[in-house]
Amino acid sequence: MKQILLFTLKFVALTLALTWLWLAGGNALYAEIMQPIAREFHQWVGLRGPGTMGRTRFINLVPFISLMLLTPRLSLRRRWGGLAIGLSILVLSHLLLNAIAVGSHMRGRLPPTAALASDAMPFLIWFMIAREFVQEAMRKIHSPKTPRSDEEV
Repeated sequence: MKQILLFTLKFVALTLALTWLWLAGGNALYAEIMQPIAREFHQWVGLRGPGTMGRTRFINLVPFISLMLLTPRLSLRRRWGGLAIGLSILVLSHLLLNAIAVGSHMRGRLPPTAALASDAMPFLIWFMIAREFVQEAMRKIHSPKTPRSDEEV
């Protein structure tokens, strides 16, 4: 339980630091880099207008990066490969979610279901990559403490 609490505190600290970086200009840089890609993608799928890649929901990169960097006992291959694959999935989802918003004429915000999917996606991807860690943590939380043989029951 102590390890889970420590992991949670580290996650909160790193996420706060990365959130500050995101809000201090990382989001604007991301939008600037992604906007031409979104424009091309929308032309390819027949949508009019690029929408905006500066959506608040795209901050979901931050908790995913934090989780991947802090999860203990991940091999280097799984940590960095999972980080690369997960970030690729999230970036592609941003393009798709932006296209959904443009297609539904909700240019200023995402439809509610798309917003919820965006919020959950980094945690779902992390769970698939770090499933052994998550399962072990859940077992520790849910398993009742069994008395040792020298303790009275």
